[in-house]
Amino acid sequence: MSPPKPRSRDRHPVLVPPRLRPWLQLLVLTLQVAVPYCLLGLLGLRVALLPGEVTAVWIPAGVGLAAVLLRGPRVWPAIALGSFSISVIVDPAPVSLLIAAATATGNTLAPLLGAWLIQKFARTTYPFNRHGGVLAFVAGGAVVGSALSATVGISALAIAQWLPGAIAGTAWLTWWVSNAAGVLIVTPAIVALFRQGPNLTPSAILGSGRSGAGPGPGKYLEILSWLLAMALVTRYAFWDRYPVAYLTLPLLGWSAFRFSERVTTIAIAAMGLAAIAGTVVGRSSLVEADLNQSLIYLESFIAVIAVTTLILMAMLQERRQAIRALQRAKDELEQRVIDRTQALQQANEDLQRKELHLQEKADSLVATLRKLKQTQGQLIQNEKMSSLGQLVAGIAHEINNPISFIHGNLAPARDYGQYFLDLLDLYERKQKEMNGSLDPEVHELAKAIDFGFIREDFFKLLDSMEAGTTRIQQIVLSLRNFSRLDEAAMKPVDLHEGLESTLLILQRRLAGLRGDEREPSYPPIAVQRIYGELPPVECFAGEINQVFMNLLTNAIDALQECGDRADLRIEIRTAVVGDRVRIAIHDNGMGMDEATQTKVFNPFFTTKPVGQGTGLGLYTSYEIIVSKHQGELRCQSVPGEGSTFEIWLPDRHRAAIAPDNAPQENQRETL
Repeated sequence: MSPPKPRSRDRHPVLVPPRLRPWLQLLVLTLQVAVPYCLLGLLGLRVALLPGEVTAVWIPAGVGLAAVLLRGPRVWPAIALGSFSISVIVDPAPVSLLIAAATATGNTLAPLLGAWLIQKFARTTYPFNRHGGVLAFVAGGAVVGSALSATVGISALAIAQWLPGAIAGTAWLTWWVSNAAGVLIVTPAIVALFRQGPNLTPSAILGSGRSGAGPGPGKYLEILSWLLAMALVTRYAFWDRYPVAYLTLPLLGWSAFRFSERVTTIAIAAMGLAAIAGTVVGRSSLVEADLNQSLIYLESFIAVIAVTTLILMAMLQERRQAIRALQRAKDELEQRVIDRTQALQQANEDLQRKELHLQEKADSLVATLRKLKQTQGQLIQNEKMSSLGQLVAGIAHEINNPISFIHGNLAPARDYGQYFLDLLDLYERKQKEMNGSLDPEVHELAKAIDFGFIREDFFKLLDSMEAGTTRIQQIVLSLRNFSRLDEAAMKPVDLHEGLESTLLILQRRLAGLRGDEREPSYPPIAVQRIYGELPPVECFAGEINQVFMNLLTNAIDALQECGDRADLRIEIRTAVVGDRVRIAIHDNGMGMDEATQTKVFNPFFTTKPVGQGTGLGLYTSYEIIVSKHQGELRCQSVPGEGSTFEIWLPDRHRAAIAPDNAPQENQRETL
């Protein structure tokens, strides 16, 4: 092997002779790669559970590929030395050293082949800023390179009869998964960190602000929040056995969207190493009886997360590059337009006799500019639409904000309108005082636009808008009260509020409407509320609302089967009975026989036609009331007279009202 060419910038201009400088640089580079490779390999062998020291954790594979991508194929001696040194330290026997030479060959060829495939298909040594490069990295560096290393290593062990043939397939899979996971976890972080030198400034790590300056206080607060969330999820998922490992994906997506590639790749590596460590000590949520199998499952999970995050990061980088290119084109186009406009103005001043011709050119230029701006707007809109699907779920709960803005601005709009009308009245009065009458042109315009009607209808229009926004706010509030997504814990709840929210959602069905119909398909159903004074009941609000929805929906379905009866009615009673709260929902439908009543709470039992019911509504309601709230759900029905479902919940706040063994009925309302 010929010595490498000396670099233009010499770190040892005096102490080292010029002839030895290239060899010294090669020695330093070899130690920089071989020592970490050897140490990480020794650490990985501590969890080797299969014969032949086949381990499920092999981080050196990622170190080797990163070294080849950063320094080129000339680092192969360092990789071979690091791999061979592991066996020299662990077992220096002659046979072991022969096997070590074979495995070192495989471990050296794997990153060389992987880097060659990456450069061939991605045409770069940094494949993480384009999604095609990431796919080349995964296929060439992780899949094919790891398969070569596993094949050479397992073959050497099999020839030396160190590995039983019965477990050769399992050993090969373990070797391949461990190498591939090491590549996917470690290589992106090392390459991203050192490809332009170990620059650890805040701008290099977090990215620059919009103006090109360093990150502001908001960016630091965001990175601290993200670090805290990442640390908590990693701790709970991989060190406290909580099944929340899936939360690492949105957190890594957050990093890909908001932070630099260095932060994202380092986060993948840190999360992966922490997960492996937690699994090794038996504290991960993915731990199974077999540690080797647990590590394979874990590394497969981490590999999927890493590949997904890297592809997302690359696609976002491509999008940023496209936006920058579009902005540069826009700036160039605007500058060209400015230059052409100035030239046209100068020519117009110098050549008055060619004014018409120049005007035609200017019109043509304006039309071209308008068309280009329209094209630019379409491109921007298409780009926005490509991300709209990712934002829909995040903005659904924001519907209340614009309605609140409109509702809050209606009062100032009413005041401003009154001010304008007052000003117009003052103007009219002054005109009459000065001229005896309004200006004829003003009078004709007022008559043409029917100013009197506008003046009268303007405030009615604002009142109508206010009524509409108030209604929307009420609907949003009712939906939030019904869903109660922010009340996952058991807490005191107003049950009447949940009942009213459920009735609001079902109001179209109560009116006999179906789907988007405007004319009723069924007779309307009256709702009679007989509410007692209930204290706040400690319960899971969202699940109790689900029970209300199931019972009221079943009551409506039962009443709609009664044909064209005009006396369809649902009666809701609430009261405190002893130390419990009772909610009874009664319908005057056809009722049920005793055989049906005995099976009504069984799973998958339904009396509805095929395709119209799953038979899980009442079963789910029963489980919520009985299992989660230690209450009761009873069914009483008489054929021909209707059915009554009673919910009995423990009253833990009975001191809030005077106890009574009879229902307290102080409110009666019929809808």
